[in-house]
Amino acid sequence: MAVAQVPRNFKLLAELEKGEKGMGAGACSYGLEDPEDIFMTHWRGTIWGPPHGHHENRIYELKMECGPNYPKEPPVIHFVSQINLPGVNPTDGKVDPNAVAILRDWTRIATELAKNPRPKEDPLSLEAALIAIRK
Repeated sequence: MAVAQVPRNFKLLAELEKGEKGMGAGACSYGLEDPEDIFMTHWRGTIWGPPHGHHENRIYELKMECGPNYPKEPPVIHFVSQINLPGVNPTDGKVDPNAVAILRDWTRIATELAKNPRPKEDPLSLEAALIAIRK
């Protein structure tokens, strides 16, 4: 049985609403970089450093790019704020997708979701990526 796939813009509109209304985890926020971006490609986000660590009480800004194949392919994520983390290029802040499990496994998970009914909570989202980076 084929499962209907949500079009890219519908998924991104749902993510935009969730990000703007603060309906997600309190540890991050995100929205469009330019409200006039009709393709919803360029996003900005912030994550708060996790408690009890070197990054506690710090706020980090990120840029996310959802390419034309999103959500089948993961977003490209860069830290705007300087940060010293494994898997983050110290020169340009680009997050290495192989260093973050959800980004590394994104395509495989998307393929599995295309074959099976979607779970109640979509595991592939900008919010999920930000939370995974925060850990």
